[in-house]
Amino acid sequence: MPNITMLDIDDLKKTKLAPYIEMCLKNKAPDPGFHAMMGHNVDLAEAMFVAWNTVFNTGRVPHKLKEIIRVQLSRLVACTY
Repeated sequence: MPNITMLDIDDLKKTKLAPYIEMCLKNKAPDPGFHAMMGHNVDLAEAMFVAWNTVFNTGRVPHKLKEIIRVQLSRLVACTY
């Protein structure tokens, strides 16, 4: 049983998270579940998105390192995709 409810993305699009959600949907990362969970605290969700965007979309982290991070995260949650 989850300890946190997932919020409705359409409702979150009515907050200041709207541009971040649209960018994530366009880039297909992070997935909408990120906002559905983090949206309980809009300021925290915004800060996390800014951090995510800086790390993954601005070229500040080498591609090879990003791939290592993705693989490690997949292994951590036993994702076989």
